[in-house]
Amino acid sequence: MKGLDDHIDEQIVIITEFIRDKVDKTGAEGIVLGLSGGLDSAVVLKLCLDALSPRQVHCLLMPEEATPAVDTRDARELAEEWNVPFTIIHIGSVLEAFAPDTNRKIPLANLKSRIRMCMEYYYANLENKLVVGTSNKSELLLGYTTKYGDSAADFMPIGDVFKSDLEALAERIGVPEKIRKKPPRAGLWEGQTDEGELGYSYRELDSVLKGLESLASVDEIVQRTGMKEDDVRKIKGYVEVSAHKRKIPTVLKLRSRTVGIDWRELSH
Repeated sequence: MKGLDDHIDEQIVIITEFIRDKVDKTGAEGIVLGLSGGLDSAVVLKLCLDALSPRQVHCLLMPEEATPAVDTRDARELAEEWNVPFTIIHIGSVLEAFAPDTNRKIPLANLKSRIRMCMEYYYANLENKLVVGTSNKSELLLGYTTKYGDSAADFMPIGDVFKSDLEALAERIGVPEKIRKKPPRAGLWEGQTDEGELGYSYRELDSVLKGLESLASVDEIVQRTGMKEDDVRKIKGYVEVSAHKRKIPTVLKLRSRTVGIDWRELSH
């Protein structure tokens, strides 16, 4: 029987081969990655470095006024420690040009995410690279992403890894402890944390999500997790209302085979 370490090692091999294969088969010269100083982007960066050479990887650090200084510092130190080319782009002036008078929290947060993704695709176009996404499975299922922001990428190496499972993987591949132990946060406004905004710890969220993944009923998940039924239904609701974020825009069906409905793509 395989132990936990074997399972993690197997995942690492599969992910690194996936990254290498994706770059090779598309004829790209490498990847562009937004490095935030948090766990997810650090894990994806290390996996990309295990799959590719440092010269094939370009990190973008994109702080603005609300970005915690410690996150920018940690991102820079990580890129320097791992000898990865990086560019620092302060997006404050771009943000101001789009929304000079906006102080509404969520629209502004989503705009920041979309500006950063525009920067990533700009550099990817310049350098014939792919944009690698850093979203994990928990974020994707909960809809805790910005549509056409951090949810936009050419591929997502950890998109099938739950957030609560990520720290063990990160430790295995050598992500520094100070990054592994940080409270998860997008840094989109002062004092923001993922778990504070979502109202549950990632362990609680993932225990419900894993139940939904296995097609368990709400009652079964309640029994397995010991959580209140109302909380399980609330988390299930997050998944249901965010389904549109995991699909391409709805296409009106007029012909026999339609993109996003029954057109079968030939994958690379």
